[in-house]
Amino acid sequence: MRNTRYFELAVLSLVCASSAFFSACRNESHSPQHESPEEAPFARGPHRGRMLSCEPFSLEVSIFETGTPPHFRVYGTKGKAPIAPGDLSVSVVLQRLVRPPEAISFSPVGDFLESNEEIVEPHSFDVKVRAQYDGAPCEWSYSTYEGRTQIPQDVAQRSGIVAERAEPHVIRSYVRARGKILPSEHRIAHVIPRFAGVVREGRKHVGDPVEKGEVVAVIESNQSLQPFDVRAQISGTVINGHVIIGEFVPDSEWIYVIADLSVIWADLFVPLRDTKKLSVGQDVRISSVNSVSVSEGRVTYLAPYADERSQSRLVRVELPNPNSEFLPGEHVTGDISVEAAAVPVAIRRSAVQRFNGSSAVFVKSGDTYEAQPIETGREDGDWVEVVAGLEPNAEYVTENSFLVKADILKSGATHDH
Repeated sequence: MRNTRYFELAVLSLVCASSAFFSACRNESHSPQHESPEEAPFARGPHRGRMLSCEPFSLEVSIFETGTPPHFRVYGTKGKAPIAPGDLSVSVVLQRLVRPPEAISFSPVGDFLESNEEIVEPHSFDVKVRAQYDGAPCEWSYSTYEGRTQIPQDVAQRSGIVAERAEPHVIRSYVRARGKILPSEHRIAHVIPRFAGVVREGRKHVGDPVEKGEVVAVIESNQSLQPFDVRAQISGTVINGHVIIGEFVPDSEWIYVIADLSVIWADLFVPLRDTKKLSVGQDVRISSVNSVSVSEGRVTYLAPYADERSQSRLVRVELPNPNSEFLPGEHVTGDISVEAAAVPVAIRRSAVQRFNGSSAVFVKSGDTYEAQPIETGREDGDWVEVVAGLEPNAEYVTENSFLVKADILKSGATHDH
């Protein structure tokens, strides 16, 4: 098993960066107890491939990838004499870490057999070779690993390494815009007394909650000189208005404005270059500028005109606000979902690392971890589509994958065939 001491020291060095742990870390030995085991040396043939021998013939097996996609090449010899490729039957089975077995077949090309299948990265697998020449069958097994390490489960848990399985997901494309919160004009009531008169009681102030039908003021009618109650038409919050005892109120003047803030508007201003992607009904994620409050709503209105100064278009989002997380006047950011695509394999964005010059994730099987190159497609803020390189349901590292990468690099695994 791969020496885990290196990995624990790498984690320890990160912890030691915190002064709170300095004294504890200072006493920890920084000398590895033993070296990581390397693959046993093997005999190489004239084409720098691996020699496999049995009676009465031998094979030289290599992966050739100079100026061409990687393929196996097999050269057969009997004694020191080459065997014609057409006289040799060869098959190979590759077992990778988190994939089904791959059967590799061969066809004659020049003086060698070449695999009919491309050997995709990583070239890290257990290999079984079957060959037959002149009626004599032979079999070999060997392993060649790269970008692989072993981390015991307890060490991984202490280090915060978390894994989950790749699965289908919906990748969304967004248009981002800034805006602010407003009360919904469909949920506002102006409280206007039925008759002109003099204020005898004013029971509410800005910010006070109000129930539908509740008495908010008492006015003495200017005609009958009798007091009458002024009641709220809706439940909500007083957002404007005040009354002063003894003040005269005309019959057409409102004394309070009440807003139901359980549903509000987010008015966003989208640059004109992005507005062709917009339509009523699209989902929108609204976030406060300090990212404390987040909610989901839908586009209910697209202004039929542009703002002349900012060259933007008003996009209105109706937003549930049952706990008053958003306040009128608050500045917000809106991510408008303009496209949604269901993909068969997606991974968390946090899992993607650069390894050997390409995008990769670190797949997991038991205590074994391995760098897996991937080809990515569409992505959003949280998820990335995997076009090639990762099978559905494969387990991969989502948190602290950089620690796995550091352990692999420390082990000195090489790309060598």
